[in-house]
Amino acid sequence: MNRPAGVVGHGARKGWQTAVMRHVARRILPAALVAATLALTACSDDDGDGGGTPDGDPQAQLETAADLLNEASSVTFTLEGEDLPDDGTVVVGGEGVAVPPSSFEGEIRIRAGALPATIQVVSVDGKLWAQLPLTSGFDEVDAEELGFGDPGLLIDPDHGVSQLLTSGSDITAGEQVRVDGDVYDQVESVLPGELVGEVLTIADPSAEVQAVWALDSETGQLRQATLTGPFYDGGDEQTYTVRLDKYDEPAEISAPES
Repeated sequence: MNRPAGVVGHGARKGWQTAVMRHVARRILPAALVAATLALTACSDDDGDGGGTPDGDPQAQLETAADLLNEASSVTFTLEGEDLPDDGTVVVGGEGVAVPPSSFEGEIRIRAGALPATIQVVSVDGKLWAQLPLTSGFDEVDAEELGFGDPGLLIDPDHGVSQLLTSGSDITAGEQVRVDGDVYDQVESVLPGELVGEVLTIADPSAEVQAVWALDSETGQLRQATLTGPFYDGGDEQTYTVRLDKYDEPAEISAPES
């Protein structure tokens, strides 16, 4: 909005009218402009998408988020899939807590055709145990046989989410986004499918995966990652959204008793 330089009186022969108009221009208009500016700013802050664009270097923001994730003593992950195929075995979602260097405890929700199932899992130092439906205990399993990656790698600094943060190309700053009432900066990048496949199963490791990272502008922490690519056969792309919460809360994970 351009600030008006002043107001010219229309009744040049009426000196009192000119004086009044000059008083309005000097006293009232600046205050009105300030009020309008504040109102526009408030509307921008209340907008559903968060409003602005982050000012920081997007590459540096991703590197900071990766460092903070690697330094975390624990973090909670929540995974949700979209546009998933109707056939075959697919990972619908999951949630749990991860503890460095490569441990995870929680559940993975899968769907085999029309049959849904929830699998309790524990991963410690490269070994994965699962409690399959209709069983009473944990058995050591191979993640690939169950149709998903080892969730213990989520927080692994060499293979997990922090590695994805710093391994992208075409890095650009996006608009801010509002998630559950909080406004986050967004950074977009393109990831190699082979690297994503170390955390999530992917049908075509040679393909590219589009990533959108939502970062807390105050703490620098990664709060949400949205990955879109050919995770399953069929030609269409699918999307997985990973939310990260509860950094550094007390947590301890150990192998289940046999």
